[in-house]
Amino acid sequence: MEQIDVIMSDGGPGTPPNQPRTPIPPLDDEDDDEIEDDEDDDEEEVDEDEDEDESQDGMQGLSASARNIIRAVPDLDSLYGQRDLQKDAICWTLSSAKPGNGVDQIRDSSQETYWQSDGGQPHFLQVVFSRRVAVSHVCLYLDYNLDESYTPKKVCVETGMTLHDLQTVSVVELQEPVGWCIIPLDAPPDPLDEDIVEEQQPIRTHLVQVSVLTMHQNGRDTHVRQVKLFGPKREHQLQQNTLQPRIGDKPNFTTVTLSQFSTIR
Repeated sequence: MEQIDVIMSDGGPGTPPNQPRTPIPPLDDEDDDEIEDDEDDDEEEVDEDEDEDESQDGMQGLSASARNIIRAVPDLDSLYGQRDLQKDAICWTLSSAKPGNGVDQIRDSSQETYWQSDGGQPHFLQVVFSRRVAVSHVCLYLDYNLDESYTPKKVCVETGMTLHDLQTVSVVELQEPVGWCIIPLDAPPDPLDEDIVEEQQPIRTHLVQVSVLTMHQNGRDTHVRQVKLFGPKREHQLQQNTLQPRIGDKPNFTTVTLSQFSTIR
């Protein structure tokens, strides 16, 4: 047999025969600068990534704090002096309901009965008034201990003159509520009004729609045990005094033109 000798070149171990070793040229100052620049760019990219992560964490914290969470209360004593608008409504409509769990059950002032939906989401309740009424609060009585996955978790309140011009007024979240959930309704500021009004202004509307967007534990249908709407009482008193003045009362004119007719000479 012929013997094949493998000869290693001077290029060092592992260099194939007849392949001279290529010497590595020394680094110039320009190459050193390029490497340093690359390292600086890498450090800047890492800093930018850290800043982006911090900004995202801050946005997540802000969104969590900005959520409008409503806590349930055992009674409606905080609304003392407000007027119950239940008698002013001419129509109550539900998106769907099981037999025996409809409109009558959410208006009977009993916390043992409830409205149970029976259809696709979102579930909603509509209250229609014969005239424009000032509405300041929407109150829902819910009981997570009894209803569990049927309990609303995210609720949206819309108002408008008709079904075609509804505008979202408030979107709130509820966390396992047991009691009354009071949702305040604030009217948007009038751009033509130069006076700054700090107190809450009720919304004047013909229609109020309360929509249940999600339920606890990803439930499908919902239970709402009571629904009440409240408005300011002074409006009702003012209208009664205007429409039915008592004998002996003097008209309260505010303009100079009409004030001359406030007394008979």
